[in-house]
Amino acid sequence: MILTVSLNPLLEKTFFYDKVNYNDVNRASSILLSAGGKGINVSRQLNHLRVDNLATGFLGGENGKRIKSILHKENIKNSFHRIKSETREGIVIVDSNNVHTSFFEPDPFISKIEVDEFIGKTKKSILNSEMIIISGSAPENPNGEDCSRIFAELIAFGNELDKFTIVDTYGKKLNQIYSNPPLVAHANIKEVETSLGISISNEDDMINFLKSDVIGGIKIYFLTNGEQPFFAVNQKYIYRIEPLEVNTLNSTGSGDAFMAGLIFGLHHNQPFEDILRFATVCGSLNASMMEVCRVPLDEIMRELNQVQIQKLN
Repeated sequence: MILTVSLNPLLEKTFFYDKVNYNDVNRASSILLSAGGKGINVSRQLNHLRVDNLATGFLGGENGKRIKSILHKENIKNSFHRIKSETREGIVIVDSNNVHTSFFEPDPFISKIEVDEFIGKTKKSILNSEMIIISGSAPENPNGEDCSRIFAELIAFGNELDKFTIVDTYGKKLNQIYSNPPLVAHANIKEVETSLGISISNEDDMINFLKSDVIGGIKIYFLTNGEQPFFAVNQKYIYRIEPLEVNTLNSTGSGDAFMAGLIFGLHHNQPFEDILRFATVCGSLNASMMEVCRVPLDEIMRELNQVQIQKLN
């Protein structure tokens, strides 16, 4: 079983408009209510890849109950820890030109007791899991240090048990996470630049970052760049990957679909280049769909040969 962790999920409401007139009344043509959060997205895609998984994290209040109901309808197995604070809500506005504009509520407050209880509960789940992926950031609030502690303790526990530990995160605590490294990590260029305060402007910068001491303890690292060619490192070997060319409808969750594809490959013990192809196609096809992380397995299999991979050393 794969354990996916979303520390900061949200109830996401997407409003579709033919045209948005600012400083005026706008009436949506349709509305989509969904369970958001990077780990939840990974679980959703893993379901479509027929890989057994369990989603966990924090949920609270009425929004948390609604998310639980949505997950039940989607047949996403879950065991979230209840908190006193209300789970945040997000609003996404989509116009006829396919421009997406997002608005998110402040992060919920999570107490030290709630963090301790969650760590204890999740460690028990890790015992019965093949791998654990922690996706998304920890809530940013006055008690943020306790939430960040979750990364360190769960990664260390997973490493001790020789589990696949995977992190896909960003934010102020990224340096701390890299100093207590998981086996596998992913970030896109924008997340790395914003979180670490560095500049990556070309492919040479990407390669130099993958060779740097910043990620020295991580065995497998993926540095993606949207629809552009990206790079991966596996045990010091660096690869350049050219993704599929697709007609982008909604890029939301493409990184999460990519990570689900990675997990699929690791779960099936595929060679690394095959894992790269599968994960890349999964992420690319997600961007060609309006719905998030629902890429069919048969569509992925048809496109695998379209991915170009170059081993650089």
